[in-house]
Amino acid sequence: MKKALAISAAVVFALLCGCASKPLPVEELKSDAVKAAHQRGASEFGCEPVTIQILRQEIVEEPQETGWYDYPHKAAYTVDVSGCGKRTTYSVACDDRASKPCTASPVPVISAPRQLADVMRPDALKAAHQRGNTEFGCEAVTTQVLQQQTIQEPQGSGWYDPPYRAAYTVNVSGCGQRTTYLVACNERKKDRCVTGAFQEVTEHGPPQLADKLLPDAVRTAQQHGTTEFGCEAVTTQVLRQATIQEAQGTGWYDPPYRAVYSIVVSGCGKHAQYAVACNHRKRSCVAGESLNTEDE
Repeated sequence: MKKALAISAAVVFALLCGCASKPLPVEELKSDAVKAAHQRGASEFGCEPVTIQILRQEIVEEPQETGWYDYPHKAAYTVDVSGCGKRTTYSVACDDRASKPCTASPVPVISAPRQLADVMRPDALKAAHQRGNTEFGCEAVTTQVLQQQTIQEPQGSGWYDPPYRAAYTVNVSGCGQRTTYLVACNERKKDRCVTGAFQEVTEHGPPQLADKLLPDAVRTAQQHGTTEFGCEAVTTQVLRQATIQEAQGTGWYDPPYRAVYSIVVSGCGKHAQYAVACNHRKRSCVAGESLNTEDE
């Protein structure tokens, strides 16, 4: 209590004696902050005519531990720097008691947390690459992920079941040929990722497993869209579907039991695209988070 009173008394004394007219460090150090940001930007861009804009500035208060009031002597700035077609943002820390008043450093980028689809992406690309090699008869194939989704498992046990499946749309090209695969990955299986070739939705032609499971996939997408939009009146459009061919490693033919779909759901002025994975053996379908949700 005595220490707090001493600090307060020191502040009152400073005000009464006119010492409070000392310039605030944010104003006093602003020119040094601009100079530091300008120098770093010009150096990193390889460009001298850069433009500076201070986005934010604040005084950095020091803890008062001596019993005497210590005027602020530090300031922090967020500075936008642009020039020669480039742009970046720096955090500039200044101290008027330091030999080098201001130092500029990049503003740290907070990246989004990695999802299962990010973790399993290399496995998905490997599976698509191997299938492309076999079908094209070509070693020099390249792969490109067009879309990816983490499949959220239904939570019905009372315990949280973390995602363990992901779906990808992968473009494969090589030796003058090109195709697109749907890749289904399951981190709990030995063969983590398997591919399926896109099957166009038609009314004719021999039925495949994806045709048989289509109503369940559509119903799952509708339910997901209804919940996400808060809208009962939703419609669906199946863009693509694929029957997943299982890896044959036992010497016995293992018939397909999985299918993957790309389905657009619309309603109440919104639309989103979902990847839906169905498992015939489990008699279940689950939808991934929407690839995009847009207002019409």
